[in-house]
Amino acid sequence: MHGRFVLGTFAVLAAAMAAIVATAEPLPPRLSFPLECEIGKTCYIQKYVDHDASEGYQDYRCGVLSGDKHDGTDIRLVDVAAMNRGAAVLAAAAGTVHRTRDGMPDVSVALVTKDAVTDRGLGNSVIINHGGKWLTIYGHLRQGSVTVKPGDSVQAGQILGQVGMSGLSEFPHVHFAVRHNNVPIDPFVGAETRQGCDTTGSAPLWQPEVLNQLSYIPSFIMHSGFATRPMARAALQYGLYHQNSLTRQHGNLLFGVYVAGLYDGDQYAFTLQGPDGALLAEKAGQLSRRRGVQFFTIRHGRGTPLPRGLYRAKFTLTGTRVGVSEITLEENRTVTLN
Repeated sequence: MHGRFVLGTFAVLAAAMAAIVATAEPLPPRLSFPLECEIGKTCYIQKYVDHDASEGYQDYRCGVLSGDKHDGTDIRLVDVAAMNRGAAVLAAAAGTVHRTRDGMPDVSVALVTKDAVTDRGLGNSVIINHGGKWLTIYGHLRQGSVTVKPGDSVQAGQILGQVGMSGLSEFPHVHFAVRHNNVPIDPFVGAETRQGCDTTGSAPLWQPEVLNQLSYIPSFIMHSGFATRPMARAALQYGLYHQNSLTRQHGNLLFGVYVAGLYDGDQYAFTLQGPDGALLAEKAGQLSRRRGVQFFTIRHGRGTPLPRGLYRAKFTLTGTRVGVSEITLEENRTVTLN
């Protein structure tokens, strides 16, 4: 009798445990990095998920690297030339392809306008179902590059396509988003509710070795370059001002810098020097509000061709950041005028 009682007890416990396992919330996927690139060198994170419920925006560290209602992580290539060379988009975790889109051209939304693509904002894209109502989304892929179709089983690290700039995009990048029960989840924080800017209590979805490579950088210089005619931010992003030598005939020299992560009170300064070391132009100022990105320029001009030789430009930005007493960004470039 006693033996039958013990066996019966174990049977009840086993059934109870099975019921708990059956009803337990499925674990979220553990994510690998969804792009074949080197963070900080060939690619960088320009935007994170927006954690501000108001009309403003802030990233998970209370910084400015986000946008109002931005629901994903934007991983950006250095320039369009890098996109043309090819950069693979990878499945962040194993799953089944839920949906795809391909065929949209890689063109800046600033040229075609938002109205032309707003109902297909993610452009060429792939959505993967990981079970338990977990999805990952890969947007703005390069036209004609999608390698999978709905129903395909994929493994972590499998190529899904190439980085592009289709849909609502002004630069080559992947919009990587995670959703659970159709609710956006920040992979740097996880599904747990968190207050403030402290990330120690969060449960990020990235695999530990990936998270170690994704240290938060509040501000950085994305592009810089020279021109002898008026400069445009879009042209700088396309890499059109990366030349090491220019003609001096126009009598003008401009230096431009594109920076991510600007804060109220930041101070910036430019200097432009001629071949003999003489100061040709200088410029300084202080920012009065936060910005996700900003384009700065300085110009030296005269009515006759500039002297031949090596010209030097310098840009610095200093300010305070959340959790950092002070940062200094500095960019030094040279160009030869022929």
